[in-house]
Amino acid sequence: MKQDIKDLEQSLHIQDFLFIIKQKSDHLINYFLFSFFVVGLLLAFYYDTWQIAIGVGGLLLIAYYSTKLALPKSNLYQYVLSVVLGIYMAQFIYQMHGMFEMHFMAFIASAILITYQNWKLQIPLMLVVAIHHGLFGYFQYNGFDEIYFFQLEYMPLQTFIIHMILAGVIFAICGLWAYQFKKYSEAHIDLIFNKREIENQELKTANYELDRFVYSTSHDLRAPLNSMLGLIEIAKDDTTEEITREHLKMLNRSAKKLDGFICDILDYSRNSRMEVNMEQINFRKLLNDITENLKFIGNNNRTIDFVIEISGETTIYSDRNRLITILGNLISNAIHYQNPKVSNPFVRIEIETSQTETKITIEDNGIGISEEMHSRIFDMFYRVSHESVGSGLGLYIVKEAVNKLNGEIKVQSQVGIGTTFLIKIPNK
Repeated sequence: MKQDIKDLEQSLHIQDFLFIIKQKSDHLINYFLFSFFVVGLLLAFYYDTWQIAIGVGGLLLIAYYSTKLALPKSNLYQYVLSVVLGIYMAQFIYQMHGMFEMHFMAFIASAILITYQNWKLQIPLMLVVAIHHGLFGYFQYNGFDEIYFFQLEYMPLQTFIIHMILAGVIFAICGLWAYQFKKYSEAHIDLIFNKREIENQELKTANYELDRFVYSTSHDLRAPLNSMLGLIEIAKDDTTEEITREHLKMLNRSAKKLDGFICDILDYSRNSRMEVNMEQINFRKLLNDITENLKFIGNNNRTIDFVIEISGETTIYSDRNRLITILGNLISNAIHYQNPKVSNPFVRIEIETSQTETKITIEDNGIGISEEMHSRIFDMFYRVSHESVGSGLGLYIVKEAVNKLNGEIKVQSQVGIGTTFLIKIPNK
């Protein structure tokens, strides 16, 4: 399965590269076609062949561009281009009354077509040259006037055969170049793709080992830290000295802050390492568990009014742990950054489910975030101010978790009014 995906990606890379080549070739051809048309007009000045220059030249442009516009996803216009370039050669030969040098316009056209890296484009051009030379040579040989194919009275059969062989050799060489260029391009892309795959695999391995190291180290740090917090509580109970108790409180706050930072690192590492685990979600139970655990975490111990509104009867499947991370962090921030001037702090959580997606809105009436900071709040370690609590990883983890669920998150906030986070997660 993985090999099939890799082959598909590689094929898409080759198609993208060839599409770019086609676009550049199309752009180049526009200049050549315009130049060919102008050459016909210039020849008309000297040979009084305006009807041929405008009529035939104009029809050739219409044939090419109309095919290209009518079938934009098809390569048929390239084969029409090959025929058009061959007919331009015939037009110039006629306008110059059979001047031999104008046969080289077919060879110029053959070289131009190499840019498309498609050897088959040489075939229509070769057929036009062969039919033109054979038919017009036959007419001239039978005495038709004003054929203007060859400046001599007629072209002998031996000369005609040698001419076609030499022309065929040139078209074959140009076709071979086009084929080789395409093979070289595909091989070059294949080499770059495989090299990139190796580099990506090495990077993934390095990241995985680093995540394992961070997770293991952070997990091991929590054990002695929790023991220290326990000892601090015991020491507070065993002393009556006010200055000692104050120092223990400061130590307790610092230890809890460090523990919170380690927990954030663990959440980040877990989000990076773990695959998305889809399971049926009961949002009401999930939110009740989260809000009960977070209700009294604020420093001022004010009771937060939680308003939970859930609409939609659609069964939702998502990653429960990541939803807990997302909702827990956002609700926790709403509690931490209450507005002390507001008498009724609240957090409103709205869940709206449908067949295609789940919309989550988390609104509070806290201190808010200034507009110039909206674009940076999801950056790693970014903190709104020095007074901010936490590690600066919370919203970054939220953003990463939402990304893991292929969702999107936006923020709306005004200082002194409150903050609203809008989340959309596809329902799988």
